Amino acid sequence: MERYAINPKPLKDAREIGYNHGIVANGTFYMAGQVAMDAESNVIGDDIETQARKAYENVGILLDAIGKDFEDVAKVTTHIIDPHERYFDGYKTVYFETFDEPYPCHTVLGAHQLAHEKYLLEIEIEVPLSADDIDAIEPDGDVIRSI
Repeated sequence: MERYAINPKPLKDAREIGYNHGIVANGTFYMAGQVAMDAESNVIGDDIETQARKAYENVGILLDAIGKDFEDVAKVTTHIIDPHERYFDGYKTVYFETFDEPYPCHTVLGAHQLAHEKYLLEIEIEVPLSADDIDAIEPDGDVIRSI
């Protein structure tokens, strides 16, 4: 089965720092944790709601690169600094704006700190892909690379 690395242009070039934003392997789309960062490495927002919106915007860019949407997501893992306060005070609002019933599986984990001191959350998703979904992915050697 084909394997692809996914690195859309609107996101920071992750290869510069040793990873890919997404990998398609074994019939699943796996995504590196997305944070409230723009392509120039600026942290967007200093509150959980703003950061969650930017992180989910980045997730949407990745999903779009493989022809998928939030309704296709099967699993969400969210790492939150101080989840007891921030999950109900901001994050959950954005989550419900992003996902509808039937909701994906969702795990929320508390984190002491993330890769940057200003990050308040990091979001990962997984999407199952059919053979037709994988056949529809068109590698261009840059944004989508066959690996």
